[in-house]
Amino acid sequence: MIVGPARRILACAALGAAALAGSSAHAADTPFDYFWSRVTLEVPVFTRHIPHRDDLNNGDWGAYVDVSVTRQWSIVGGDFINSFHRNTAFAAVSWTPVRFDVGKIRIAPDAIVGLDLNGGYKGDSQVDPLLAAVQIKVGAADLDNPKYAFLERLGLALTFIPPSLQKGGAMPVNLAITYRLGK
Repeated sequence: MIVGPARRILACAALGAAALAGSSAHAADTPFDYFWSRVTLEVPVFTRHIPHRDDLNNGDWGAYVDVSVTRQWSIVGGDFINSFHRNTAFAAVSWTPVRFDVGKIRIAPDAIVGLDLNGGYKGDSQVDPLLAAVQIKVGAADLDNPKYAFLERLGLALTFIPPSLQKGGAMPVNLAITYRLGK
C-alpha cells in the first residue's frame, strides 16, 4: 500500500496526466475558447452539519480548483479545514451527467470521487483515503446583456458529503461561491 508523500505524488501525477490527455479531447467536443474558460475556483463560505453538532467545524475554509476536461468530466483539487478541524488536501474527479437551464438559471448536479492526500480524515473515515460528495452548482445561463456577462462566470455550489459513521453520522452540507476564470 502506498502511504504518505508517495501517495500524494502519485495522485498528483495521475491527475496531471489525465488533464493533459483530456485537453485535446476537450478541445474537440466543446466550444470553450481557451484554457481559462475551463477553470473554476470554488471558495467555501458556510457549512452546516445535519444533525448539528457543536464539536464539528462549520467553517470548512479553503479553496478548490475545478478544471473541465470535457463537458461531463473535470479534475478537482484543493485544500480546506475539514469538519474535524484538520487540514485536508484532496484530488478528485467530478462527473456532471446533465445540465438544466431554467430561464436564465443553470443547474448542474455533480458526483465527485477523490482522495484525501494528507490524511485529514484519518481515523474518522471508514473508507480512508477515499472521499465522495454530491454537488449542485447554480449559476446564470446565456444572459443577453453583455453588461451582465460576468454573472455567467459567478455561481454557487451546494455540496453534500456522506456522513462518517464512526463519528455520529453528521452529514456536512457546504455552500461555496464559484467563479469561472474565463468566458
